[in-house]
Amino acid sequence: MTDSDTQAFAARQVLAGTFHGVLSTHSLELAGYPFGSVVPYVLDQEGLPLLLLSPLSQHTKNLAADSRCGLTVVEEGEGDVQQRGRLSALGEIIAARPDADAEHYFGYFPQARLYLEQLGFVFYRFTPTRFHWNGGFATARWLGTDRILRANPLSPESRRRIIAHMNQDHKDALRGYLRALDGADCEQEVLMVGIDAEGIDVRVDDRPRRIPLLRPIASPGEAREVLVEMARQPVGD
Repeated sequence: MTDSDTQAFAARQVLAGTFHGVLSTHSLELAGYPFGSVVPYVLDQEGLPLLLLSPLSQHTKNLAADSRCGLTVVEEGEGDVQQRGRLSALGEIIAARPDADAEHYFGYFPQARLYLEQLGFVFYRFTPTRFHWNGGFATARWLGTDRILRANPLSPESRRRIIAHMNQDHKDALRGYLRALDGADCEQEVLMVGIDAEGIDVRVDDRPRRIPLLRPIASPGEAREVLVEMARQPVGD
């Protein structure tokens, strides 16, 4: 894997595994100035950020006037923020019709169902045009959407079956994945909420977490092979 491929992979993991970012829109109140808001998101079936926004919020009003915006996400971690990966995306946000991705979103943020059903929130999709990645010293570079966006190779139905099976029969394995990632046991409930070509997502005490896969997958069969292999892997390998 070249350095460029390594950096693109790291950028994809940050986009897929941060679950919130700063949405920068064009201010209606002060023309010409950016307006930043922290918003949660998950990646949909096409690998695009899916957001649930209030029609009363300032950023939603700004988007109604100008859909062009930016989304900045920062890798989770401790210490100097400038040593963590940062991904900035430029693109547009438009309203999205609720579909299967809505249930996918609520798997990560179950409390948000109330926002949709009782508070009039609306789903939006962010379609990036270009990305800028900074993964540390001498890594800053522009990346095209072809290097970052990855459609999920698993159908929604396949994904639901895998998630249901893991949550019903393999909770110990899910804890083991986290133990291998963190080097410590997790005492909270761990639920699998997502899987894609390069990682699985779990929810721990209402907090989404990303666990990279050992290698990319392209089918339910490959997903099973990798998940079994990860369950057998000793901590620290």
